[in-house]
Amino acid sequence: MFSLSTTLALSALTLRIASAADVFAHFMVMNSYAYDVDQWKKDMSDAQQIGIDGFALNWIPPYCQGDQGWTADRIGDAFTAAEQMGFKLAHSFDMSYSECNTYWTPQYMAQILSKYASNPATYRWNGDILVTTYGGDYVSQYGNDFFNQLKAEMSYSNQYISLSPALTKYSMAGYDDPSGQASQLLSDFPSIDGYLNWQAWPLNVQENITATPDQAFQSALKTAGKKGPYIMSVSPWQYKDLNNGNPLDAWVAFSDTLFPDRFAQLTNKEVQPDIIEILTWNDFCESHYLRDLPDQHDTSAKDYVVLGDMGNYVWGQNHAPWRIIAKYYISWWKSGSPPPIIMDQVVYWYRVHPKDASCYYGSSTAIKNANMPADAMFAWALVKDSATISMTVGSNQYHTFTADGSGPAMGQVAFPSDLGGGVTPEVAIVRDGQTIYTGKGSQTISSSCQWQNFNPNVNLVGDGTNQGIVGVNNKMTSSKKHRRHSHRHVRHIGDH
Repeated sequence: MFSLSTTLALSALTLRIASAADVFAHFMVMNSYAYDVDQWKKDMSDAQQIGIDGFALNWIPPYCQGDQGWTADRIGDAFTAAEQMGFKLAHSFDMSYSECNTYWTPQYMAQILSKYASNPATYRWNGDILVTTYGGDYVSQYGNDFFNQLKAEMSYSNQYISLSPALTKYSMAGYDDPSGQASQLLSDFPSIDGYLNWQAWPLNVQENITATPDQAFQSALKTAGKKGPYIMSVSPWQYKDLNNGNPLDAWVAFSDTLFPDRFAQLTNKEVQPDIIEILTWNDFCESHYLRDLPDQHDTSAKDYVVLGDMGNYVWGQNHAPWRIIAKYYISWWKSGSPPPIIMDQVVYWYRVHPKDASCYYGSSTAIKNANMPADAMFAWALVKDSATISMTVGSNQYHTFTADGSGPAMGQVAFPSDLGGGVTPEVAIVRDGQTIYTGKGSQTISSSCQWQNFNPNVNLVGDGTNQGIVGVNNKMTSSKKHRRHSHRHVRHIGDH
């Protein structure tokens, strides 16, 4: 017999499973070729430090385009590492490839899901294995019948899944027609249990993203009696250039202040999803990675990755300080209240050339939406006591805004019209008339550029929060000397 305390504990666990406030980060397995178990553990540890509970493992069919049979081995290493780390994993089957030598089959997917069903790292929703996808709606080999067959394959072995795919056609169309597309989704795909709304960026508009599509998809699931989770996507940026002559394969989304704006929709309770999925941990070529950049030249490193021409807009463009923003808002969302501010931090980001710069290399076509980003540096400040944040970009000097210690504050300063031979942005934290922190950006801004680049460089001034975050972090002492703290620490085609 169960005791009362045991019954209450099980009830609490059931409630936790049914109304989880969990955070996943989308992980591109194709960028894990060199990984071993220890490297997986390092990535998982870095993710855990900011409140991420698991990775959604995005992988294509192993023999879709050439031999990527190694991906199944990396998946195995990931589960070994996650079990040791107390980390969770969910499969995000990439079903977006319309040209494929060997497509996914329900039998193979069921085999993979069953293989790890008993592993404690497998993430479950209401007791069922959570399964997500990227796509499954555009490619003729897939669709609702395919998903029904996958569910049947799993049920043969008394294993059940909670299917919450990212069907991008509905997410994109839902940006302009939220209710209509939410209804159409459930009509076309009655097999699904939940939904991952992939559209984490404004869709070809120069305006902040709204939560209206999230509300519509979540409401439609609830009205239809679906028991799977509503998964809301959150992303810091979107830029990609395949440089292949196809104008649909070179784009930037309006992302200037996207990351804090999108997180604020959660903390303002505009929408309360069951799970949030950060896009992404390591999709370098779409410019929305949070992970530390690998060493471009160390081919023996366990996180070494080959990016080809797209590396020209990735290498040197650090994003790790964005994890500070993620950590703050994730803590707030999970606990229901803003976390205490115990240190001074300013995260700032900027592009390395103005949008009308004439670069020597880059896209073979025009970058879609290239006119939308502001030629400016942006700063997100979190300070423990009231302070003035000073921002300088070339001749646009000492622009200030106030952070009062009650929560995040934002500021920006435009690029000057004349960048000369290039300028290095500077940011300082000033309190009671004393400059206590100052730092310079790790990349210059110049009108003369080798490679066209809309991928921002992200920096930190102030106290670091976790090992692995790179930032120029200089603290003024009373003798006005600086004390330097330095910490060491390819996606498929889509029209966004």
